[in-house]
Amino acid sequence: MGPRRTIGRLTRTEEFRRVYRDGVRRASALVVVHSSPNGLTLVRLGVSVSRRFGSAVQRNRLRRRLREAVRWHRPRMQRGVDLVVVPRAAAADAAYAELRDGVSAALGASGVLTGNDTP
Repeated sequence: MGPRRTIGRLTRTEEFRRVYRDGVRRASALVVVHSSPNGLTLVRLGVSVSRRFGSAVQRNRLRRRLREAVRWHRPRMQRGVDLVVVPRAAAADAAYAELRDGVSAALGASGVLTGNDTP
């Protein structure tokens, strides 16, 4: 069995700021993805959902759905990248499949995905 490819988390404000400052920004209709090389062997993810998306329950649900949409692409992701995913207003009412497609489009545009096969 090969090495398990996991997705770590960005937790510190400085990490988010570095990705915003030094990274590449690509967007789809539902999400904006900021990506930046991290010099590590893993992908780290941060999701930033503002209060305009509703109560804490609604924001956390959207955060979980976005995190899972990124994890779905894990087999095709290059290593050593920090990602920050920021939802757009339409993401709040989108079905999971639409979120996953929006994340796929933004990740593909940012050059994070490798290969063309669907996981």
